Amino acid sequence: MEPQGLSDYLEIWTRRKRSVILTSLCGIVVAAAVALLWPPTYRSSATILMEEPAVPRDLVRSTITSYADQRVQVITQRVMATRNLITIMEKHNLFADRRETEPASVLAEELREDINFKLISAEVVDPRSGRPTEANIAFTLSFDYGEPGRAQRVLSELVSLYLAENLRTRQQTVAETAEFMAKEAAKLETLINGLEAKLAAFKRKHAGTLPEDAQVNARRIERFQRELGDATSKISVLEERRIFLKSELAQIDPQLGAFKKGGVRVLTPKEQLRALQTEMIGLNSRYGPQHPDVVRLKREIKALEEEVGSKGGGPMLKEGLKAAEAELAELRKKYGREHPDVVKQRRTVEGLRAALKAEGGKGGAGGTPGETADNPAYIQLRAQLRAVEFELKGKRAEVRAARRNLERLEEAMARAPEVEAAYLSLQRQHTEAATRQLEVKAKLMQAELGKSLEAAAKSERLSLIEPPSLPVEPIRPNRWAIMILGLVLSVGSGVGLAGLFEATDKRVYGARHLALVAGAPPLAVIPEIERSRDIWGKRVKVMIVLAAFAGLVAAAAWAVHNLVMPLDVLWFTVERKLGVVR
Repeated sequence: MEPQGLSDYLEIWTRRKRSVILTSLCGIVVAAAVALLWPPTYRSSATILMEEPAVPRDLVRSTITSYADQRVQVITQRVMATRNLITIMEKHNLFADRRETEPASVLAEELREDINFKLISAEVVDPRSGRPTEANIAFTLSFDYGEPGRAQRVLSELVSLYLAENLRTRQQTVAETAEFMAKEAAKLETLINGLEAKLAAFKRKHAGTLPEDAQVNARRIERFQRELGDATSKISVLEERRIFLKSELAQIDPQLGAFKKGGVRVLTPKEQLRALQTEMIGLNSRYGPQHPDVVRLKREIKALEEEVGSKGGGPMLKEGLKAAEAELAELRKKYGREHPDVVKQRRTVEGLRAALKAEGGKGGAGGTPGETADNPAYIQLRAQLRAVEFELKGKRAEVRAARRNLERLEEAMARAPEVEAAYLSLQRQHTEAATRQLEVKAKLMQAELGKSLEAAAKSERLSLIEPPSLPVEPIRPNRWAIMILGLVLSVGSGVGLAGLFEATDKRVYGARHLALVAGAPPLAVIPEIERSRDIWGKRVKVMIVLAAFAGLVAAAAWAVHNLVMPLDVLWFTVERKLGVVR
């Protein structure tokens, strides 16, 4: 039967109040037990500030370029390493009753979950753009544990690890940076020394062909060409002078000789021999060795040689051969090889060479033509000839030296492009290495300044602005919320259970319910007759319920007084929150 009005609900409450009250009491007891027996958890918190460097970045720039919050995240990962957490557990005797039965890694993971990390951000103005932006300026670190003192000590350990790890990481980073830059600077120094040695060796090896020698070489080539031209011209003049002196010398007798009456000079046997030899030179150039004149002249020369006691013609033949060769050279400059004068002069030279060869094969002790000369004109011409030949020899040496120098310089100029390419390559390598060395030295100086900055604690640093607090009240459980929620759920459970019983109950209650079932109203209603025993039983039940409720209230008061806070403090706190006492 569906309830129709308030009277029906009151009848249902009268019938089901026992189950509602018992269910609600059981729920309240369970909620109170949970609220009172749940062990408290205390949270100790600390705040660490990420401070800006004491020295402006424009003056000394640190070698650590990562953002502060990034470094803090890295430090967090290092501090929260399993080995560090296990050390903290052993040092502060955390989870003492579970360390022997559970793996250390599991307990470390549970400890990691009890550690809370939170960044604190604020709106700041970016100095570069001038726009407001959100930046992390600090972070909070907290630890949850069942004992407030131990929670504070563990958090102090964690804060120390954060500060020490930050300092160690920064100092290690700047030290490694400075060491790396020092090694790079040393490598570049070695490289530059090697390149300088290569450049010096290259300059020694290719002296005169370097790019800076080009202008000097051009001036030297011009000077040597001028010297060569002057020497060549001088040689031509000296050659002509020598030929003239030789021709003059050949026409003068070295000895003065005797004179007949009337001034006619008498030829000596030696002079006659030289005259015949001169005539023999002319015949050899025109006729063969079997010609009658040649045969006759040879007999006369032989007779004079026996008379004189020496051949005496060798020096004259040599002088005549030199003169003939010089004249042949001049004729070749003017005419071709088949010119009659050239052919005639070539035959004269060949004849003189044949006569000189034959004269040399005979042997003898004759001296040079001018060794016993007493003719002053001859002696003067011979001295001039020797001076000309000496000067000619010097000029020819100058020509050879000038040509050698020109060949050497021309070769150097030819090799100059190849040498310049290799030299410029070495210079480019040296310049690049020197530039890199300057950059690395500047960075090394910056790294050393950053190292000094970290040593003096003037760079970005973590500062503890709120030390770990000693928690007074637990953060959980919220016992009042558990009690209120338990009360609501208990009453709701009792009412719901009563509704369920009422919906499944098939019995008939009351005259109206009977009239609905039977289809007609009952004739009379007989009321329930209560006996004294029934009345006493009801009273006992009420007393038991009241006693149980009183015991529950007493147990709750005892638990609150011992586990949460003293009752007088609780009463004072309630009055203060309600505004009764100020």
